Amino acid sequence: MPRLTEYEDDVYAITKAYFIRGTLLDRTFFKLAVGFTSVEELSERLRSTRYAQSLGNERISRAKDLEKILMGSLMDLHYRLMRLYSGDGVLTALFERYTSWDVKAVLRGKAVGQAYEQILDGLYMRAEELLGRRDLVVRAAAAKDLGGAVMGLSGTEYYDVAQEGLKIYESTGDPASFDIVVDRFTIGGIARIAIRGGEDEDTYVGRLVLSMVDEYNLGLALRHASIGLPATQASQLLITEGNLYLSPDPLRRLMSEGAPPASYADVLRRTPYGAYLKGDDANAVVSSVISFRLHTADGAWAAAAMEPPVLAALVFLVENEVRNLSAIAFGIENGVPKDDIYALLRFPE
Repeated sequence: MPRLTEYEDDVYAITKAYFIRGTLLDRTFFKLAVGFTSVEELSERLRSTRYAQSLGNERISRAKDLEKILMGSLMDLHYRLMRLYSGDGVLTALFERYTSWDVKAVLRGKAVGQAYEQILDGLYMRAEELLGRRDLVVRAAAAKDLGGAVMGLSGTEYYDVAQEGLKIYESTGDPASFDIVVDRFTIGGIARIAIRGGEDEDTYVGRLVLSMVDEYNLGLALRHASIGLPATQASQLLITEGNLYLSPDPLRRLMSEGAPPASYADVLRRTPYGAYLKGDDANAVVSSVISFRLHTADGAWAAAAMEPPVLAALVFLVENEVRNLSAIAFGIENGVPKDDIYALLRFPE
């Protein structure tokens, strides 16, 4: 992708990041929000926050509609920072994740036989609109079947990936096969860009981005059997470069042994992720990596003040806020008790 810089005003971009960080919702808001009785009430309360402009004046009563608006606001913010900042690379690569989310949703939807309208309802589409690539996913979503959706991605960077996912799906029967190959392609690409830019475990951007590789590999290792992937095949799908604290070798060994999540937790206890480990189940193991990343993003503001790492840090913090708000919206919509909803939320520690 060509550089999108519009003003090359790095100081303004970083100053804007600090301003947005000051508008992030605190835990008090989230403790109140889990007690709201409807999605409409949540959306109305959000009109007094920085989300007001994105929400507009329309009545929002469905969790999916609120999620799409909030995700759109994240993408708008990210795109604006990307155009202001003169540095090219990681920030742009991170933005491309949003398109990959929609590509995964289309392929999963086709795999389970969803109609065109159902698939479109689940897409964010904002990143594609900003990049002028809307037909990338619309063409695939409009296809008659899964094979046609894969062909609809021809001529794009996702075509070969989708073909690989189709082969795996045909052997496993699990639509999550597409998540694996698209995430591997996207996260691996981000990691390579970061490494070429000199990012590693000693830099904030390195820790933020490369922990995504560890999260992907860990998730694959823990869940390959439930998807129907043999350990040998799953091992070939691990990302082998850009690992932060988890080498693929111990993960391959644990997969070949059919080890339980507690064995993976033992490995994590020997890494910085261990400080964020709150259990031995699969979800707790993966969550420890996410918590580490949030802590890193939060710490960048003091340690790398007025430096470019705060831009990537802001993206991860705002994304987490949007995911928290979305979790509350879906929880309310489905009648989940407020304490159970709050337990799903993640905050920097």
